[in-house]
Amino acid sequence: MSHKNLEAKKRHHYVWANYLARWGRGTKNVFYTTKTGKIVQDSVRSIVADDYFYKTAPLTSKHVEVIKGFSRQSPVHLQRQHMSYLSDFLKMQQAETAYRESGIQDKDVELHLHAMKCNALENLHASHEGATLPVLCALADEKLDVLQDNQHMIEFLMFFGHQISRTKTFRDGVIKALFRRSALEIEVADAIEHAWWFLSYMFGMNIGLRLYLDRHDATHALLVNETKVPFITSDQPVVNVHSCVSEKEFAVPQHSDLLYPISPRIAYIICDSQRFTPGKNGVDESTASELNTKVASQAMVHIIGDTEGAIRPFKKYVGRRNQKAANGLVIV
Repeated sequence: MSHKNLEAKKRHHYVWANYLARWGRGTKNVFYTTKTGKIVQDSVRSIVADDYFYKTAPLTSKHVEVIKGFSRQSPVHLQRQHMSYLSDFLKMQQAETAYRESGIQDKDVELHLHAMKCNALENLHASHEGATLPVLCALADEKLDVLQDNQHMIEFLMFFGHQISRTKTFRDGVIKALFRRSALEIEVADAIEHAWWFLSYMFGMNIGLRLYLDRHDATHALLVNETKVPFITSDQPVVNVHSCVSEKEFAVPQHSDLLYPISPRIAYIICDSQRFTPGKNGVDESTASELNTKVASQAMVHIIGDTEGAIRPFKKYVGRRNQKAANGLVIV
């Protein structure tokens, strides 16, 4: 067994560090807000990450039942993909169970099992990041035609879906909003929380597919910001900036204008509304400020900018939406 297979990845970024570095002005240092409301400058390696965030946890029959219940709401071909991924994780779990029951103790096996639990989901996200890197580089250079390649569009929208569902911000918002009014609701909510590591990946797949299937109905636009108010990003890099989004609670909106800042100058948006036209759109200072405000209000802790001045006007909005729990949330 190679030494590399025994190495467990401990520090898991739920927002891609390489992406955040676009706000570093050629370095890995960015300006961001802290939990105490301060603005500091530090490496992207220091933020939007938790130890073992994507570490897998054992799934019982109840957890599997809940996962399958959500999966059954998806198209049949997507259900098959869900179950294929689930089967792979369950096989790893079964292998560990067999090892524990054998009574054998082997240091290398122990390290390998730990590495599998720490690395499996993290590696899946890394694979999406690697596949999408050329697309993001092209979009940052205003080369929108990169998405005329269907494979690039598929990879980008799958990545895009996971930028919504993979974050701590999204996880905590969903779990906080789940109903817990009865014994059954508590049992289901606890199962969702325990199995979130898998559910979050599954939901990202669903969102990505839906965005791909609806790509001809929605407006896809590249926003070019030449104003004195550069785009910021956050610990929830894709946010819904549609006017129907509640400013008071974490609830399911009826429509979506999904904004993904790519750099201080460029953002990508997928719109239900007709606010922007397909292709490149210049934005004025008022629009840039409005979009930054919505990015900040849907962040949990961190908004990130290329200068202190870029984020200071929006610091007061951070966490505004997440501070108030909804009465309940249905995930489809």
